[in-house]
Amino acid sequence: MRYKNCEGCDAKCCKHVAVEIDEPEEKEDFENIKWYVCHKNVNVFVEESKWYVEFLTPCEHLMENNKCHIYSQRPKICCEYSEEDCVFEGYKDELIFKTIEDVEKYVGEKFGGKQ
Repeated sequence: MRYKNCEGCDAKCCKHVAVEIDEPEEKEDFENIKWYVCHKNVNVFVEESKWYVEFLTPCEHLMENNKCHIYSQRPKICCEYSEEDCVFEGYKDELIFKTIEDVEKYVGEKFGGKQ
């Protein structure tokens, strides 16, 4: 479901930060991914073939009614965020890692028994 002008939205875009990271290419590169997901409220996901580390933490200016306390002075990235960028119900990432076990399973499938 996509929301017009954010009406009815629960402010998903204001409750996380995602930063693009280098795609892990070798087995040992996944040690960094394991380290990320060892932290509380941190995931790694792949979207449109790009890798991201995601921090599940709300903006400090998000009010209980999901409105922005500094709306007229909000950062440029917030102003430029459009309905097309909206994180909506039912969206599926290509890959998502929430635990070390998720990473190890993927590494096992990708690299098998290779050292």
